[in-house]
Amino acid sequence: MVKTLKLESTSLEYAILPKFIKEDVPDRISVMLIQEENEYSCFDYLAANEDIRKKSAKPVDEDCRVKMSEWCYQVVDFCKFRRETVGIGMSYLDRYLCSKIGQKSLGDRKEYQLVAMTCLYIAIKLHEPLEMETSLLADLSRGCYTEMEFANMEQSILEGIDWRVSGPTPLAFVLHFLTFLPDSIPSCVEEAIFDYARYQTEIAIACHSFVKLRASVVGFAALLNSIEGLDTALLPERIHDRFVRYILSMYTSIDIDEVEETQANISDLMFRLLSKDDTEKYELLLDEDSDEDDDVDLSDDDDDDDFLDDVIDDEDKYDDDDTLSDETPPTPTHRSPTSVMRKTSRTNRNNQ
Repeated sequence: MVKTLKLESTSLEYAILPKFIKEDVPDRISVMLIQEENEYSCFDYLAANEDIRKKSAKPVDEDCRVKMSEWCYQVVDFCKFRRETVGIGMSYLDRYLCSKIGQKSLGDRKEYQLVAMTCLYIAIKLHEPLEMETSLLADLSRGCYTEMEFANMEQSILEGIDWRVSGPTPLAFVLHFLTFLPDSIPSCVEEAIFDYARYQTEIAIACHSFVKLRASVVGFAALLNSIEGLDTALLPERIHDRFVRYILSMYTSIDIDEVEETQANISDLMFRLLSKDDTEKYELLLDEDSDEDDDVDLSDDDDDDDFLDDVIDDEDKYDDDDTLSDETPPTPTHRSPTSVMRKTSRTNRNNQ
């Protein structure tokens, strides 16, 4: 059975995108979508190189990725680096293993470990204010690799990925998409959405089945799971629907069916991380949700607090400013597994 990375939730690692670049966000997202489609795409290199792995006594498998991801997060946490740096490093790893020069590493776990450690080293060197010395890497490897081996592997990796080191990550898409939320949404709610989405992207990064997916799909799926997990008093469904329709109308290359499938897969990963007691509670919520589908009026928001009225009033501003167009595709009716928590929470509040 494939292991799943277990992460502890942390506080917001850095602020939401500054307001002064908000006008540039649509263009930035468009560029990121082009990047991931062309220069930064990946495929399932484990399946594609099955012949190489079969010839090895201990071939690289999905568990290897989980272990290296967990190690990388421990390193960045200890060094007080951004956790997104791990996602950047794993992007280097995936694209290197998709290259001709990197294929041979799939038949040697020791070399795979060297590649993963070096990818994190490169990401830290390029995206963090402090550089990690190769001597420290050698110490962290407990003598398995020398400084020269890290230096040689760094050169090999950069050549394998054609020196493309600034690609988009799922978390980068989450941050940019969040700027389309109404200004009336409190910063604490926005930060909660971001932090929950960040947690999901980290879980997805550690799972090999997400390697072939585009970063925008993983980021958007994590973001939707986060939003659907909120109580509607914090983010009304009307705001949620407009938010989704606007993104899908502006960026038509995003496949909503693929996003929904990814939502379900991420939710399944999180479900597997639950303890036995939490699993039973979640299954009970699912049963209650199924039994009450015909009884609960989802359109009745009369009991929401004053904040809900303020948010709904703010929607008129969206219409006046043409920020969210009504000429957009209909929002899919499918709900991700996390949305049952939101619905049940509201039902319990209305029954009080």
